[in-house]
Amino acid sequence: MIPAFVWTSDRAAAAAVGLALMVFLYVFFFGKRRSVAARPLPAGAQEVTIVVAGGYKPDSIVAKKGAPLKLVFDRRESNPCSDEIVLPEFGIRRPLPAKEKTVIEVVPEREGEFPFSCGMNMLHGKIRVVP
Repeated sequence: MIPAFVWTSDRAAAAAVGLALMVFLYVFFFGKRRSVAARPLPAGAQEVTIVVAGGYKPDSIVAKKGAPLKLVFDRRESNPCSDEIVLPEFGIRRPLPAKEKTVIEVVPEREGEFPFSCGMNMLHGKIRVVP
């Protein structure tokens, strides 16, 4: 005969911690992301500052098609994963020195979503180009 399952305090705590961890991971990886529109500058240009610290904040940028876009990457860490930025749509792969700001200027010529990432492809963001 198989003994009945008994909920002890340690089993209940382990189940609660496991459930909390699953919820955290779901929200972290699949939760809604907030987009930030690039700030308009004189002469139709746009600018957005992206803080690099364990990820990109913001990680979703909205820009207008055909207007110059100035991306200011403000790297506030020295984690080796974030020491490079890759924007494949624009053919850019550039180092991001620790504790410094790096400016990258592009002109989005077509509408769509264009990803960017760190050199190791572990940190991700996107530029959404609208008319």
